[in-house]
Amino acid sequence: MEKNSSVLYNQSIFNISNLQKARFNELLKMAKLLRDSCMEGEKILTGFTNIIGDTWYAFFNKGPILQETAWQINEMQYDFIFNLLKNDEYIQWHQLTKGDELLSVLTAISMADQLIKAIKDSQQMKQNEQKQKLAERIKEYAKKRIGELDQKIQESTTDLMKEAYKRQKYIYEERLKNANHEITTSQQQLKKQIKHISEQSLGKIIQQNKKKIHNTKKAIVTVGTMDDKKIAHVPLIDQFALAEKISAHKELQRVADLVGRFKHIALKKQKTKHKHTMERKNISIGQEVSRLLPTELANYVMDHSKKDFLRRFSESQTLVFETKGKDRKGKGPIIICMDESSSMTSIKEHSKAFCIALLTIAKKQKRDIAIIPFASTVGEIQVFRKGQATTQDLLTFSNSFLGGGTNYEQPLQESLNILLQSEFNDADILFVTDGSSFLSTRFIDEFNATKKKKQFECTAVILTNLFNTVDVNVVNKFSDRVIEVNELFDAGDVFVL
Repeated sequence: MEKNSSVLYNQSIFNISNLQKARFNELLKMAKLLRDSCMEGEKILTGFTNIIGDTWYAFFNKGPILQETAWQINEMQYDFIFNLLKNDEYIQWHQLTKGDELLSVLTAISMADQLIKAIKDSQQMKQNEQKQKLAERIKEYAKKRIGELDQKIQESTTDLMKEAYKRQKYIYEERLKNANHEITTSQQQLKKQIKHISEQSLGKIIQQNKKKIHNTKKAIVTVGTMDDKKIAHVPLIDQFALAEKISAHKELQRVADLVGRFKHIALKKQKTKHKHTMERKNISIGQEVSRLLPTELANYVMDHSKKDFLRRFSESQTLVFETKGKDRKGKGPIIICMDESSSMTSIKEHSKAFCIALLTIAKKQKRDIAIIPFASTVGEIQVFRKGQATTQDLLTFSNSFLGGGTNYEQPLQESLNILLQSEFNDADILFVTDGSSFLSTRFIDEFNATKKKKQFECTAVILTNLFNTVDVNVVNKFSDRVIEVNELFDAGDVFVL
């Protein structure tokens, strides 16, 4: 069979409108994974796309209805879809897929891939496929030779030559007939195989792929909304593009899951900080009404003490609660120096998700953020104004990683360079590492002098375990606060910087 350059859904056994067929053909253009699966299937079996188109419709439509003469339209297509509709696994999964275009397409892709795999895995089908390919080559050559011989018969000047060419033509006509018979037999064998799959394996195919399909959609939603965009605002064609990227880069699904976990930690930490900030602790004097002691409020209510209260209140001498904890500048720009040395390879998805979670917080708080990846040298510096990043920005960032040794000086110097920009002149630095590096006394003195002059803070997160040792003394020399953790999930305090 010739290789298909395009595929089309043009025959259905359902009561389906031309608009709905056209919609699936639009989806074929939008979703490369769906198109590739159908093209692969058409190489094996003519009409494969119609089976997958009907499969999509069966899962997407709320109540798919077969045509009264469905079995007469295409026996193979009818057997497959009829067995699908009565399958218990289909009935259960259909409750989730109906009306959900993305989930229905992902299901159709999975069904197509599994159907192709089931056909190819059959030893009989492997042999059958080889025979069919040979028959197709013989057929093409025979057709070519018949055409050439027809030309020679017409050009022949003697009856003897004409008869000779006619005998040769007859031989190739027999070969063409045998090749067509072999191809027809192969197609019939394929139809029997598909019927067997539809009767025996459909439930297993759906059951085995439900989790994969669900996780793929979850990853598409998570990756597509890592920039805090609602999935409903992500065009369907972009969702299909994400499905393709997730299929090609499995680590994206891991990053997406981790971003969700870090966001949960961040939300919890911010709520805790708010609660602690509002907590009443020590007593001082002032005139902030919301912090007045109950006794002072009582003084205001009672006639004999009201004048004294008003006098003391006007002079900021009334008793008020202090709020717990040290006030931090906060809410300014953030510069993240993220270690991407070889020792961080095992947790590179964690480090990417950690940065993206901080980025989403920065977006909500309208804070500028810069990310400086470093190892032996500094990688590409990413600057996001007001935390704004596109999904493509995040995909590119998630797929990059430096590797190599560890150099503290270069990322810290780059941090100072960024701090000189007006948008980052009141930024704080977050430095994350699991390795050690030498810093000269001269550089440390210059860094700390600039820190004092610019009045910024540097918080360091150091990852320590049995395999990695960080020289805390060096980190302490340029940091205002050092947080030692075994994994980044323990560094939740940075989400309230």
